Amino acid sequence: MDSMFGLSMTTIMFALLGLMVATLAITLVIFIRNRLAFLMGLRNIPRRVAQSVLIVIGLMLSTVIITAAFTTGDTVDYSITKATYDLFGHADIILESSTNGVAPGEGEDTGANISGSEYRRFLETADAAQVDGVDGFMGVLWEPVPVLNPQTQLSEPDLLFTGIDVSRVDAFPDILDVGSGDELSISDLAPDEVYLNESAAAEMEAGAGSVLTVFVEGQPHEYTVAAVVEDRAATGALDVSSPEGMVTSLDNLQALFGNDEITLIAVSVEGNVRNTLDRIDSAEADLDALIADEGIALETTDTKLESVESAEEFGNFMTTFFLILGLFSIAAGILLVVMIFVMLAAERKSEMGMARAVGMKRRHLVEMFIAEGTGYNLMSAAAGVAIGIGVAFALVTAASSIFATFGFTFTPHVSLRTMVISYSLGIVLTFVTVAFSSWRVSTLNIVAAIRDTPEYSNKRMGWKGMTTWIIFMILSVLIFYAGLAGDAAFPVGLGFSVITMGVAVFMTHFGLPARPVYTVASIILLLFWGFAAGNRLDWLFGTLDGDIEMFFLSGISMVTASTFLIIYNSDILLAVISQVGGAFGPILPALRTAVAYPLANRFRTGMTLAMISLVVFALTTMSAMNLNYDKLFLQDESRGGWDVQVIENPNNRMASVRAALEAAGSPAADEIRTEGAVELSYRTTEAIQVGDDGEVPNEFDEYTIRGLTPGFVENGSVPIDKVANGYEDAGAVWNALLTEPDVAIIDGFIIQSGFGPNEFSVDGIDVESDTFDSPTIAVRNPHNGAIRELRVIGVIAFGASSNFQGIYMGSDAYRDVFGEPELSVHFVALENPDASREVANDIEAALVRTGTQAESLEELAAENNALSRSFLYLMQAFMGLGLVVGIAAIGVIAFRTVVERRQQIGMLRAIGYKKSMVSLSFLMESSFVTVLGVTSGTFLGLWLAYFLVTSDDFPGDGDNFYIPWLEVAVINTLTVIASLAMTIIPSRQAASVPTAEALRYE
Repeated sequence: MDSMFGLSMTTIMFALLGLMVATLAITLVIFIRNRLAFLMGLRNIPRRVAQSVLIVIGLMLSTVIITAAFTTGDTVDYSITKATYDLFGHADIILESSTNGVAPGEGEDTGANISGSEYRRFLETADAAQVDGVDGFMGVLWEPVPVLNPQTQLSEPDLLFTGIDVSRVDAFPDILDVGSGDELSISDLAPDEVYLNESAAAEMEAGAGSVLTVFVEGQPHEYTVAAVVEDRAATGALDVSSPEGMVTSLDNLQALFGNDEITLIAVSVEGNVRNTLDRIDSAEADLDALIADEGIALETTDTKLESVESAEEFGNFMTTFFLILGLFSIAAGILLVVMIFVMLAAERKSEMGMARAVGMKRRHLVEMFIAEGTGYNLMSAAAGVAIGIGVAFALVTAASSIFATFGFTFTPHVSLRTMVISYSLGIVLTFVTVAFSSWRVSTLNIVAAIRDTPEYSNKRMGWKGMTTWIIFMILSVLIFYAGLAGDAAFPVGLGFSVITMGVAVFMTHFGLPARPVYTVASIILLLFWGFAAGNRLDWLFGTLDGDIEMFFLSGISMVTASTFLIIYNSDILLAVISQVGGAFGPILPALRTAVAYPLANRFRTGMTLAMISLVVFALTTMSAMNLNYDKLFLQDESRGGWDVQVIENPNNRMASVRAALEAAGSPAADEIRTEGAVELSYRTTEAIQVGDDGEVPNEFDEYTIRGLTPGFVENGSVPIDKVANGYEDAGAVWNALLTEPDVAIIDGFIIQSGFGPNEFSVDGIDVESDTFDSPTIAVRNPHNGAIRELRVIGVIAFGASSNFQGIYMGSDAYRDVFGEPELSVHFVALENPDASREVANDIEAALVRTGTQAESLEELAAENNALSRSFLYLMQAFMGLGLVVGIAAIGVIAFRTVVERRQQIGMLRAIGYKKSMVSLSFLMESSFVTVLGVTSGTFLGLWLAYFLVTSDDFPGDGDNFYIPWLEVAVINTLTVIASLAMTIIPSRQAASVPTAEALRYE
């Protein structure tokens, strides 16, 4: 991982190192200037070991989350780049066929392959030119074929048969024996021998000596496996999700298919697999110049450097994504640090009062706490980095099991730079929080502190507090208006939230009662964020742009509002419990005590509520959104009236599935009610939106483009939820593709920001409207330069877009631009749709010799959603670290409460409380706070998710909202159980305190 938020990770590391040195320098200055205060702070660390351990645990949690996020990014980056290096091997630059600047409409479509004559011409030219920095060229041919292992009766319908130029392999030592790692020579193979790669060998249970049957145009050809080799692009492992392949000599494979073509030319740059990146750009420029000068119909289509950079970008994205989600837990960790030091100050109140009485200044108390906090900080940050790495490795191990079905695994990896950044950031973040907390707790009344009595407060701010809030309000107003001016959602939401709470602060300062003021302010914020989440406030603020950061801001704002609402109306809860007291019988006294104490300590209870509520809110919102997306993609209409998808092998094409089954004598033919097909090519297809001036931009984006057959249009019912003006309904739009040559239908991902696998998008279609004015797009065949402009007349419903992703045009128009399609995807509707899985298996078994692949659309959708759901669970597990923060807070409070209320415990025992009632009171006290936090977080998460799902921006119809009851119940139950577990020990300690000793305690 090399960058984040556009900044170099090396720059970030040095900046954080500088900040960490500055924090340590501040601590050193404190030691030099006031050694007594410094040592007094440090001596508190070993005085209460159990308490110090809890403090270290609380402080390290933020560092754990930060480290886990960065380490995950390192792992993703390393794993994907490793896969890239393994895939490319010594092939650093890829050359494919090109028109070499031929204008659209001129010349012939050269197809995806390079002719033998053009290949030989290039080799002669390149060898003569001796391109600087290049040490070899090699022609490669790839052909997908069905393969059967007769011994095991296992088959692979779409194995990539690879042929490589034997005369050019010296610069490409990429055929490696899977057992020994030794390089193997293609020239050692007999005409009927192949090397089988590891994935294919595992899939068909084949090994050295196995005889495999390859089917080409229905004819069998037998090959003996000479050895099993590692998965590489040179051995057919081109697709991560389907890496099965085998390799032979180029001449042998060309003879099998009766041509002298190749798919591409691999170029090796001087150096080994990993140290060529710096030289690729220069070599590519020289090759491009050579090709242009000689008029050779080739072009650079991909390089190892580009793929490695893409892998690094994905790693950066994953780190940013994890960090943003982790902000909920980090925020909870910061609250915990503040609360810990506030509680430490309360515990040492008398001690601090005596210190002030004998001449210590407020600054000295701050220095004392900073010294103590730094001691905790240095230990907690180191532990946090170690544990964070372990957490990340556990997460990526789980992710590997999720992605294993797609042929990709993650290799745990962490760099020294990541450890330095995580440690430094943990130190700096905790130091700032400790410094703020120390400053806050250093304000005390000396007399009240010595007597350990509550301080009198008129609840009015001083001039410093007033000045601070005025500055906050002015800045918030400026931020709010800057957001409106720039149509940015984050500053508008942030400004509105701070302004609302600021107005409440000023109103209470000037004498208005706190309860109604904060209650109204909280309700306003909850309503604002609910309606804003669904863009229902566009009429007031206009359309604002926001991203995932709005999730975090909405969570912080809503949890803050909810906490104020609960705390300032807490006496209502106690009154309700008293009114229904008869139902609780003998435990009512313990219950009243358990409720009254937390409500009497608003700050402490509010902080704990916020910590738990914040994380539960995030988990609940993600669960609810994921369930509603599942319902959207898994609904029956998303399959467009089809039940089975059948993909033919391009070397064994078929006119129809029914005819092929009948020819094979399969009874599955009788199960078919109707069928249709879409046509496509393996070759790259491109698209771009035409500008308002009618000019076609030069920069096209890669996107899937398909040609529709009449059978697909007439027999299918793929839902369209947006129809261009001038067309009556969805049926008219589909029929127009058969009669109008220059129209297209697009999937719903293309108009939804943040969705879809590519960068291509179409502007000008309102996601909230059912109709639109037709925009114009241009599609291009990059192999011959042919371009065609198309009017978009329909948008496929979002829920169906995952099954029917792409741009759809009429079959004749498709062939005009892209030539004869290389293969067709057939869609089959069954007499009994419930039997789609069984029929798909029957179709594939019957047509095994043709390499046909059949899948149940219902099963395919379920598998895709299972992947996204599993990934969500992984994210939730990461975010669940924040619950550890909340549970740790419960534990800290519980242990502190036993000491703080020792005299109260004695009084309770003296007036008749049994040990069991004291213990029960402490347990219920923790449970009460936890249940409040869980209830608040759950309600807020469902509240936000409801507004999102029922808004016009949600890609469904917005009529239904589904609640993940099971997941909510699991999250809430585990949280409550964990809080109970954390308070068992302190509750038992409280019950075991001797009465007389407790009454004498000071």
